[in-house]
Amino acid sequence: MKAIKMLLLAGVAMLCACQHAPKSSATQSTAPKRLLLLVDVQYDFITGSLAVAGAPAVMDSLAGYITTQPQGKFDAIVMTADHHPADHSSFKDYGGIWPAHCVQNTEGASIYKSVLDAVKQHDPQAPILTKGDNVAVDEYSILANEASAKKLLALIEEKGIQEIYVAGLCGDYCVGNSIKDLVAAGHGDKIRVLTRYIGNIDDGTTLRSIIAEHNLQVAE
Repeated sequence: MKAIKMLLLAGVAMLCACQHAPKSSATQSTAPKRLLLLVDVQYDFITGSLAVAGAPAVMDSLAGYITTQPQGKFDAIVMTADHHPADHSSFKDYGGIWPAHCVQNTEGASIYKSVLDAVKQHDPQAPILTKGDNVAVDEYSILANEASAKKLLALIEEKGIQEIYVAGLCGDYCVGNSIKDLVAAGHGDKIRVLTRYIGNIDDGTTLRSIIAEHNLQVAE
C-alpha cells in the first residue's frame, strides 16, 4: 500500500510540474516573418536632380521609424535603387521624359545617409537590389528587373515572409509599381503600406488608388 501511495503522489507531482512548465517554442505564438522593403531612397529623389517635394522630411521620418523599431522586428530589410547608365533612354537628352538621375557611381545614386545608417543598425548586410541598368528599358518596379525580381521573390520564399512593409520614393511611380507587381506575384495579402513614410510627386492620389483597388493594408 505504501508503494502504491508513493506512486500516486509522484504522479500528482509530475502532473503539476507539467501544468506549470513553460510552453515549448513549438506551442508558443510567434510573430509573423516581416520584410521591410525600402524603395529608391536615393539622393537624386530627395535633394538632387529629380527631388520629390518634401522628401527630406519624409525620409528623415522614415529613418526615425526604422531606428525606433525593436531589434529583430524585421526578418529582412531590402533596399532598391535606380542604377542608370549615363546615357539611359529615360533621360531627356536621350529622348526620355526625366532629367538625368541616379547615374551609376554618382552621389545622386547613393542611398540617403540617415536611412542607410538606420538600416545598418538592424542589418549590416541588408542588400541593395538595382533596376534600370539596361540603357533601353525604364524599370519603375523592382520586379521589372529580372535579376532583382528573382532575388527578392526567392528571399520572400526562403524566409517565409508573411508581411511586407513598403516605404520610399515615390508613391506614384516606383513604390506604386513595385506594390502592383508584388500583388500580381501573389503577395498582396502580405503588403503593409507605410504611407507616412512614402513621398509622392502628386498629392498621394495615385498611391491611395492603388491601395483601394487592391484592398491593401496601411500600416503606421
